[in-house]
Amino acid sequence: MSNRQLSTDVKAKAGDVRNTLMALRPQLEMALPKHLTPDRLVRVVMSAVQNNPKLLECERTSFLSAIMTCAQLGLEPDGVLGQAYLIPFKVRNVMKCQFIPGYKGLISLARNSGEVSSIMAQAVYEKDHFDYAFGLNERLDHKPYEGDDRGEITHFWAIAKFKDGGCHWDVMTTSQVNRIRDNSQGYKTAKAFPKNGVIRSPWVDHYEEMGKKTAIRRIAKYLPMDVQKAAYIADSYDTGKTTNLEHGEIVVFDPDTLEHDEPQMIEGNASKLDQFAAEPPHDADTGEVVEPDTNETPAQIALRKLEATQTRGDFQALLGEMPEDIRKEIGGERLADMADRFED
Repeated sequence: MSNRQLSTDVKAKAGDVRNTLMALRPQLEMALPKHLTPDRLVRVVMSAVQNNPKLLECERTSFLSAIMTCAQLGLEPDGVLGQAYLIPFKVRNVMKCQFIPGYKGLISLARNSGEVSSIMAQAVYEKDHFDYAFGLNERLDHKPYEGDDRGEITHFWAIAKFKDGGCHWDVMTTSQVNRIRDNSQGYKTAKAFPKNGVIRSPWVDHYEEMGKKTAIRRIAKYLPMDVQKAAYIADSYDTGKTTNLEHGEIVVFDPDTLEHDEPQMIEGNASKLDQFAAEPPHDADTGEVVEPDTNETPAQIALRKLEATQTRGDFQALLGEMPEDIRKEIGGERLADMADRFED
């Protein structure tokens, strides 16, 4: 298919999506909060489609369900403001769409609730003055070091102040944040398959922002219901579940009920600002998305990829991209046995 034919096909599909959304305008208007109009949401969705044409290949039901979730929460999935994202991924060769709330989206939901006066998160560096305590005499005292080199990050904290005068805060060590990072399917896959030897993940390129987001999600259970729902959707996607809102209620499709194929990398043109908010399992620069599978280690993902290669050349090329620690974990003897299945 020529580039002109491809462009025409994309435009036709985009036009069909726009017409469908305009036909759903009454339903969108009923679901949307006052600060977001149906016309605005349609424009934002079409902009997201333009930035990532893979969304046009998504099963229509899952695509519209993700958009309705955006509408019910009042978040714009533009991939620029960091409020929300529409993420395409494959399940048994069928493209699905998942709504993912961003870090700034969680903050917006809290502020728009009318119950929260302020909400924020910060990273703590080793040269900062930082003191905290839980219990009857709670305290949170953080004064950043004013020099050029603050050292390494040691903690993250998040706090929400309520209009009734109360507040809730929590602190996470980098070890706690890193455990969440290491269990993320997106990070595990990025680590197993670096691009030109470089791990491409928002956890690598924007670790501080991802840590702040993790701290916000930690306190979400004490925030207004919309924030809790959005945080639950994000947490579910990290653990391999497909989740959306239907009539304000969370509907979860457990991974055991979904047909899983091997991870599919999806090309896109997401903005670099996408890296700052969500932790969806997709490439930080290209928008590539990986089908979630929460139980696999990087070595297991690498093994499955290697087993799927059809030629010795593909096998060697994939092996050459793997970090040394992944190859050592698999073991030289096992890799040699796998390579022996190819005929010279």
